[in-house]
Amino acid sequence: MKLYKKETHTIERIAEVRCNCCGKIIEKNKYGYSTDYLSVEKRWGYGSSMDGERHSFDLCEDCYKRIISAFKLGVEGED
Repeated sequence: MKLYKKETHTIERIAEVRCNCCGKIIEKNKYGYSTDYLSVEKRWGYGSSMDGERHSFDLCEDCYKRIISAFKLGVEGED
């Protein structure tokens, strides 16, 4: 004889993504895919003044462009 029990599982899904810089919601297209944005996660290592901390943030494309325009050395990448 098989005995069954009910199990409930909670699933976390991203409800929305906001730019940490300007606060704008990263919009989704009609298929549910977000427009492109930068997502960064950093776990600070031993010896850092932030040792053991985890930081994460998301930037919309406009804020990303504005921030990298202030870099003394440009970003690397393929054109």
